Amino acid sequence: MTTLTVLPSGKTYEVAAGTTLLKALLAVGEPVVSKCGGDAKCESCHVFVTSGRKSLSRIQPVENQKLDGMVGVASASRLACQAVLGEEPVTVELLLTA
Repeated sequence: MTTLTVLPSGKTYEVAAGTTLLKALLAVGEPVVSKCGGDAKCESCHVFVTSGRKSLSRIQPVENQKLDGMVGVASASRLACQAVLGEEPVTVELLLTA
């Protein structure tokens, strides 16, 4: 288990390490957008990681391609469907909500 804090709600959840941010956010009922269903075919689940970036899995080529194509995306941005949670606490800001 690990701790996931979600902004702007400020809520903190205990979620399973080893799962994607998208699955964790959906499991706790946070209103995250995911138009492609978590296949990295779109950018709708993109989040800003405000703390705990090093606890997430490395950015894979498919995610890097999507993020590179987005104008003005910060280096702390991730696709929630591709970022796998580690053991350390993570704080994310939802940029789009359902």
